[in-house]
Amino acid sequence: MGDVLEFLVDGTSGLAPGGVSGTAIVTGVCSKGTVGKAYLLGKHSDLEGLLGVGPLVDTLKDVFATGGQEPVVIAVPVEGLSGGYIGSVRHTGSGPSATATGSPAGNLDAVLKIKTAGALGTATSELSLDGGKTFASAEATPANGQVTLGDSGATLILTDEEQKEGDTYSVTVRTPIGPVEKVGTGPDIDMSGTVKAAGELVLKIVKGGGRNQGTYQLSLDGGDSWDVERTLPADGLIAAGSTGVTITVPASNMAVGTVYTCRLAPPVPSISGVMAALEKPLERYDVEFVLIVGPSDSSDWAAAGAKADALWNLHRPTYFKMAYRLPQDGETVDDWTAACKAELDSYAHRFVQVCAAYGEVSDPSGKRLMRNWAGLQAGRVLSIPVCRATGRVKDGGISQGTLDEDFNEAHQKTLEKAGALTAKRYAGLSSAYWGDSRTLADPTSDFQYEEVVRTVFKAVRLSRMAALKSMYDEAGDPTLADNQGSGLNYLKACIEGAHGTMIAARPQELAASKVEIPAGQDIVNNGVAVEFTLIGLPIIREIRLFAQYVYAGSRQDPRLEVA
Repeated sequence: MGDVLEFLVDGTSGLAPGGVSGTAIVTGVCSKGTVGKAYLLGKHSDLEGLLGVGPLVDTLKDVFATGGQEPVVIAVPVEGLSGGYIGSVRHTGSGPSATATGSPAGNLDAVLKIKTAGALGTATSELSLDGGKTFASAEATPANGQVTLGDSGATLILTDEEQKEGDTYSVTVRTPIGPVEKVGTGPDIDMSGTVKAAGELVLKIVKGGGRNQGTYQLSLDGGDSWDVERTLPADGLIAAGSTGVTITVPASNMAVGTVYTCRLAPPVPSISGVMAALEKPLERYDVEFVLIVGPSDSSDWAAAGAKADALWNLHRPTYFKMAYRLPQDGETVDDWTAACKAELDSYAHRFVQVCAAYGEVSDPSGKRLMRNWAGLQAGRVLSIPVCRATGRVKDGGISQGTLDEDFNEAHQKTLEKAGALTAKRYAGLSSAYWGDSRTLADPTSDFQYEEVVRTVFKAVRLSRMAALKSMYDEAGDPTLADNQGSGLNYLKACIEGAHGTMIAARPQELAASKVEIPAGQDIVNNGVAVEFTLIGLPIIREIRLFAQYVYAGSRQDPRLEVA
């Protein structure tokens, strides 16, 4: 009594809680690091020292190359599986389709040709294990339709229908170390090891001779860049960079000018392994999106969608970026596009995004390798406001990548319409540019575009944090003239203030918002319902130019006044 008492009135300065825009988790396979551990990285982090090599490291390089000045990325290593594959069956003819299954154990290009028509067990076929160059003698098709494809570990399964004469079924099987192609007269070489990172190996004999005499040059990116000329080792063992593969040259003389090529398939994650690895990092860190590195399909997207729904229910809106696979050996861009579209048509989710853009990507070392561009797009997202489209032309093209020359506007439009994130070319511009930043949302959804998802997610996060200030506050008397008590007015003002930070941001993230608390609510039993409308900034997705030509001084000259 009789003293001066001090009280702090907090929360009146207008400060808004920080959002999570500009932060992401990137998860994938790498050769070092602890599976499931979160590594906080910046532009100057030692990626190879922490994580070694592999798809995760390559993608992180892409993210940091396009991520602006201060990106924040959390890397999470996952367990890797063999990167080999059994390709889809390419069928020519009018007969029934077929499938292939198994586990890739050897490189193979198989072609099965139906020699005489008929039912399974009656129809005859010829099998080639060298891509159709030579065929074995015709035999009756197995009664169960299962055709063993050499020692590749793959089985071609014909359907129980009438087989048509002349139909062919082609299957490509690839192990992580693909077949070694040779151009020249030199002896064969061998490649072995466990693949840790993607590579397009090229070994060129510069000077003929045996071990410790001849010289060679090695390229890891298909001949785009070369190592220095070296002498053939005395033991014949050549390490192919940090890919995990060793090249063995024989003791015989190597012929000058002979070139050997081999494609290395990087290890891939399983979706169950990814989700297990993400469990702890997602509990500990709140991020805007998660990028899963590696080829994926609709079953993987469904798992990501389920996780996005779970995070939404935990008041942590997060969306997922996925990557579609690269074209397989022997697969045309038309076939690849059809396969991708079939996957896109089989699943929909507004909080999942699939990148189908691919091509050669340059890294700071000068190496250029073919890969999916999800990392390049993710970096662009981290560097721009939530309301901005990654395809904004004034922000520049995708200078780090070169689109596959066979990928044209018909492929791009088909995949974009189906819901994929793609890249495109503009006549008159040199670089490739991002197209619409699509999600897998249904056509009736408001969340078909990434910039809408980002803007709404940020507003929802800020609104929730602002609304928490009113938890257990007195609502006031809702029978007042304005039908709202003082506590409800404060709740409304807090949410409006949160939206105001996005409206006042530079660049602006929202055009405006409208917050309403409907009258007549039973607050005691049901709580308070707040409705707000976010008014976004429209994106220019098409421009139409209408040109007219008139003669100067004619009646159509718009400069002349018409009497």
